[in-house]
Order: sequence, then structure tokens, then C-alpha cells
Amino acid sequence: MDAHNMNQTELVERVLSITREIEQAASLADWPEAARLTETRSPLLMSLSADQEPGALDMIRQIQAIDAALLADAAVTQNELHIEFEAAIGRTKAAGEYQRMARL
Repeated sequence: MDAHNMNQTELVERVLSITREIEQAASLADWPEAARLTETRSPLLMSLSADQEPGALDMIRQIQAIDAALLADAAVTQNELHIEFEAAIGRTKAAGEYQRMARL
């Protein structure tokens, strides 16, 4: 069922469902799947109208909260990966220097 065949509440429910799938993929560090799901969800988000029922607004708040938590987790993960990368570069340089000195 695509966005054109859904009413707004069904659309919000589908977006929330996909958001939870994104959350699950991120918790498993399956970033390619999280990105794929985000691409799937994006046009649905764009199909949401400003006028929503109270229940749908509650779901939208859940979506926003999950997204905020995911962004925070992604920032932490990105920082950790950067630190690991810098450490690996340092080890590679040290190994190269060791090999250079061993040849002398």
C-alpha cells in the first residue's frame, strides 16, 4: 500500500513502524539497512499533512523522539569510529616507522 492509498492515520502508523525498524537496524549497527529504511520512509514523511488527529500527533511525537535518540546515538558512534580510525592510523605509522628502522 503506497501513501496515496492511505489515510493520514494509516500513513503515520506506517511511518512509525518504519521508524521502529530503523531503530532496530541501528541497534544492530546495521547502518546500510537503517539507511535503506530511511530512504523508504522519507517520501511517506513528505506525504504527511499538517492537520492530524490527536492519536496521530502522539505517534508523530514518538517518531520525533526515536529520531532524536537515533541522531544522538549516530553522533556518538561516528565519534567512536573517528577515534578508532585515528588510533589505527597511529598504529600503522608506528609499524611503518619500525619497519623503516629495522631496514637500517
